[in-house]
Amino acid sequence: MKRYRTGFVLGKFCPLHKGHLLLIDTALKHVEQLYVVVDNIMDGVIAVSKRMQWVKKEYPQAIVLTQPHPLPQDPSETPAFWNIWGETLLALLPEPIDIVFASEAYGERLAKELNAEFFMVDAERRQVPVSATTIRTDIVRNWDYLSNAAKTDLMTTICVFGPESTGKSTLTRQLASFFGVPYVDEYAETVIRSKKGHLSFEDMELIVRGHHEHIQQAMHLLPPILFIDTDAIASKIWSHELFGKESPVIEDYIAQQHFTHYLLLDVDIPWEDDMHRYRPDNRGDFFLRCKQELAGRGRKYSVVTGTGEARRQNAIALVRQILRSR
Repeated sequence: MKRYRTGFVLGKFCPLHKGHLLLIDTALKHVEQLYVVVDNIMDGVIAVSKRMQWVKKEYPQAIVLTQPHPLPQDPSETPAFWNIWGETLLALLPEPIDIVFASEAYGERLAKELNAEFFMVDAERRQVPVSATTIRTDIVRNWDYLSNAAKTDLMTTICVFGPESTGKSTLTRQLASFFGVPYVDEYAETVIRSKKGHLSFEDMELIVRGHHEHIQQAMHLLPPILFIDTDAIASKIWSHELFGKESPVIEDYIAQQHFTHYLLLDVDIPWEDDMHRYRPDNRGDFFLRCKQELAGRGRKYSVVTGTGEARRQNAIALVRQILRSR
């Protein structure tokens, strides 16, 4: 196949997946300059600005555009369907297009509207047997088909949060095991044990920094779901609880941690003594402080109640609900 000056790809990329990557990769092999137009529709699912960001991140060498307003999606909607698309794209594109690449039959007619040649890519989806519709139906099950750019934004991060001795670490591990995904342990316990239970004010910065680094390392793995045992907000509460003040860096880390949802654990199970536990008598007050912090910062959260297996099942049900709402 000869090499062309300009090429064109159109798609919704909702979400951007490996089938789209195959399409764009194929186009790039045969053109000097590729134009990718992200269809300005489906903002109710994923904003066009976000979908454009994904394509730009994966393909910085391409010129990524979108039409100024949504256009009809099927010729049955209007007799002027192809004229509308042809005129809009000719006005949008800064230069004539030599070849159009697509994985669906509409590409051939679209190429005619642009006075370009047409190249079909994996029309029967043999190389990448998936569609964006299928992925949207169950993103977790089809996670491996997503582009890395889409994975970064669509990852569900759930922080297990609350007072001490409410089963945070146990529940974090249980949820990660049930859903078959990684988790991030609480870092404070590591520091507390190394100090034999004697924390200093300076240790709070060490705790929040170390925990944040572990979270970032886990997120770079791009799992569909990541469970995290506590966060920097908890460090802030504990810093005030133990020392009556906080390091200003804690607020900086809070600003960097934007999790999808928090599971706030109720104090409806007995307190158990441990080296890294300090306040057996005021868990109720601590729980209220946790609620206030989450609500005041606009963080989404759900309260987990129940004992034993009921607690685990309640948390699983909440996570499933969170995933369905994504």
